[in-house]
Amino acid sequence: MIIKAFADALHLEENVEPCKFLQVWLKRILSKKPVNHVENVIHTEFFLQQASDDTTIVASNSKTGQNLMQSLYNFCLSYENFLFARWLHKKSVNDFTK
Repeated sequence: MIIKAFADALHLEENVEPCKFLQVWLKRILSKKPVNHVENVIHTEFFLQQASDDTTIVASNSKTGQNLMQSLYNFCLSYENFLFARWLHKKSVNDFTK
């Protein structure tokens, strides 16, 4: 359900790197009050934490949150591989020779 919500949000964005968008998406949800079940789960499993260099990171509250983050990250990597394979499929051998 959460991966589907992330996939839908990613689909609406144009030309973004999935792994970078994941952090933006989670920060956007965590910085506002939850309005649906997906956002409630994200607020339960994650929180925003200030790092020593004044950057904000998304951290996990529990082992379940760590597993969810790993699943979201694996989805991002899979989607990046899909985009690369689709790009490569449209190329010909002559595109790589000079």
